[in-house]
Amino acid sequence: MHEVSQAPAKTGQKQEEDARPAREVLTKQEGKALAKKFTEAEVLDFVRKHLQASCDPDLIFARTTEQFEIWRSGDNKKAKKGEKAFLESAEKSLLVLGLENHYALAETICTRYRPLVIEVARQIEKEYDCKTPSEKVLAEMIAGAYGKIIEYSAYLNNSKRVDFLSAEANGYYTMFSKEVDRAHRQLITALTVLRQIKSPPVELNIKAKTAFVAQNQQVNIPNQPRNENIDPK
Repeated sequence: MHEVSQAPAKTGQKQEEDARPAREVLTKQEGKALAKKFTEAEVLDFVRKHLQASCDPDLIFARTTEQFEIWRSGDNKKAKKGEKAFLESAEKSLLVLGLENHYALAETICTRYRPLVIEVARQIEKEYDCKTPSEKVLAEMIAGAYGKIIEYSAYLNNSKRVDFLSAEANGYYTMFSKEVDRAHRQLITALTVLRQIKSPPVELNIKAKTAFVAQNQQVNIPNQPRNENIDPK
């Protein structure tokens, strides 16, 4: 269950206006409970506007900013304590930014190959000029699959030094062989989709009364300049 917190406060008059509904709902006036009964829609509206789960990126970024300000504005004693709190909060922010820095992807691979996977993802993004989130996700899928191929292949290579065979060892080899094959298929699929997305569209205009266009079909017109506009005779 995720922790639920109140949304980050805003500054100035706007903060006072935004906070007023929360106080009206959650506080008591002169020791007496508020007499007003709230509908389900009103309660849900309050939840949407004023409460956030602890895993919400906006809340994580707001807390990181708050901890940074405390760290930078305190004296030496407070700064040391604030630095620890800031670094703990910043680590969560880095995880939220995983699509940009690929740190979350790296955690799916063993420690030895994490730098390799991050670098592969960055090179794929550079090669295909990945800008949109979907393109970056595909780049991560390619890098992650590549990392698994390297990791599982290394396990299999080390297993060749075993001097005896058993049902357990055979099962071990079979499992990693299947994982290598699965990772290879994932890599090829993600790479194919990314290439299709980044390939420029091909426009073909055919002017004819009847035209049949099939896959891999070639249209040859002798003694005429080659172009994509075919006029009927």
